[in-house]
Amino acid sequence: MNNNFSINNNIFSEFPSYQLEKNFPEKKLLYTNPPVTADRKDKNNLEISTHKSKRKKLLFGSTIASTILTAGIIGMILAKGMHGSKISLLSKKLSNDIKNANLNSPKNFAAKTKYYSKKGTKKAVDVMESASNFTAIKDSFFDKLCKTNKVTKKFCEKITSGFKSIVDKTLGKQYNKSEVKLKDFSSLLKEYKIQDLKALDANTKAQKIKIKDVTKTLGEWIDILEKQTQKLDAVYDKNFSLGARVKRDKVRSKLLEDLPKKIEQRFFKNKGLFKRANYKSYATEDLSKEAQKTLSKQILSAKKELTNNIDTISDSIKGNINALLDVINPEDKVSMEKIKLLKQKLEIFKKCSGGNETKARKKVSEEITLIIKDIFKGVSEKNYSTDELKSIKQILKEAMDTVLSANGNSKGALEEVMTILKGLNSSKILSDKSFKQFSKMSKKITKNLEKATELEMGQYFLKQAELKVGSAPTDVLSVLFPIGAGAFAISKADNKDERISATLTTCIPLVGTFATFVYGTTKMFSGAKNLMFSLVSGAILGVFGDTADKLYKKYRQSGSIQNVVKEEYDKIWTGLETQIQKFEEPEK
Repeated sequence: MNNNFSINNNIFSEFPSYQLEKNFPEKKLLYTNPPVTADRKDKNNLEISTHKSKRKKLLFGSTIASTILTAGIIGMILAKGMHGSKISLLSKKLSNDIKNANLNSPKNFAAKTKYYSKKGTKKAVDVMESASNFTAIKDSFFDKLCKTNKVTKKFCEKITSGFKSIVDKTLGKQYNKSEVKLKDFSSLLKEYKIQDLKALDANTKAQKIKIKDVTKTLGEWIDILEKQTQKLDAVYDKNFSLGARVKRDKVRSKLLEDLPKKIEQRFFKNKGLFKRANYKSYATEDLSKEAQKTLSKQILSAKKELTNNIDTISDSIKGNINALLDVINPEDKVSMEKIKLLKQKLEIFKKCSGGNETKARKKVSEEITLIIKDIFKGVSEKNYSTDELKSIKQILKEAMDTVLSANGNSKGALEEVMTILKGLNSSKILSDKSFKQFSKMSKKITKNLEKATELEMGQYFLKQAELKVGSAPTDVLSVLFPIGAGAFAISKADNKDERISATLTTCIPLVGTFATFVYGTTKMFSGAKNLMFSLVSGAILGVFGDTADKLYKKYRQSGSIQNVVKEEYDKIWTGLETQIQKFEEPEK
């Protein structure tokens, strides 16, 4: 009797069925392992090993590779944290939302749910930021280690210098955008429009034109416009040219001189490494905050000389209000109400326009100034500490100075030029088309300069602070970790084919992920953006690696590159041909 049986739908189903012997005249094994044949290959064209130990070794190698990749990703988060301007802004926004939450109504379930969810998110964001302290500790320790030897010290200084050069170029590119726009604007104005206006006849230039409550002849306005355009170029060169940025860089370096000692003091003195309070904020950013404020004031002051429009003024005051909310006690209801009123007046201030714009804005400016004075008077009578009062006073003073700068005498050079052009347009001296062109160019200059100054005050400053602590050498060394990990994964392979396969599918994506992470760091990407950029790069390299691995295996099997190319071409063309046929078939 022949009993044929097979086991389906399980891991053994791919093996052939075996026949039980009808008679057992002599002792035989019920199952025998058939020899491995050339056509018995796995899906990747590698021979199936008959030895369990060999299969386990391969499995162990791939598991190690996956574990290393996962550990590497987690390591990047722990090594760099999630600090950055966007994370910091999110943390501040959540703080402000929590402080402004209205929980007075006991039935307001939705508001309470939103409030507690934001509190939870705030804690998570703060943890991500504080994780960056591992960077500060690691960098500080390694920097101290580097300085113990002349050779290592020189090596680390060279790496830091290289990283700084990359960071400086990134900032320079952003400033170059605004410089190009500005040069185009002034060239068009000086070489064409002003020359055209100068060529007008004497009678036309003698006519009286009123611009912003000031009456002068057209000839006088043309002279003023030419001088203001020259001033525009001079102001930019003075504040934002390469020479001006180099001067600020020296100031920045001086302000950050003691930062490494401050980091060392916080974590390596008086058992600071084990104090929970030292991990509540990113130490490098926290300890360089005062230096950042000092330099930011210089940059903002320089920017106001060039452009000081209403949007810029409004955004600056909004920043003061947000800073104020970080210090004001949420239980101080009187001050919180006045801050709310200040926000409302700011919106009115921003929207002032038309023929009465100057008078309307002056009136709102006076109202805002009174509110600011009331806030300071109120907090002076409350239980705020000396440091808190000092901070509040400084914030309110900055806000008041910004409001007062909104009058006609405090316009930037660009706004002065645009005011004259607007007046000439209203008097039909300058065409609508020309005015719109200059207005569009002016907005682009302001936008690009805003981006450049924000970068310099924010991410660029923080990157310089990290380089001062010693982040560059450890960033370079962090790339060596995946290289070593990849080498370990390759060492688990049994032959040349497996080593090549491990290199293509594991090592290249792994090293690529870390390398792009370091590159993103030098380009001043924020923590979250940099992590995403690295993971996407690693995933793309992984796809290329898998494809290359499959092609290599086909090459090893056929022994001919031409055959592999032909097979891939035929496969692609067959797929396209099928799609073309479907497309050409008439609809029934």
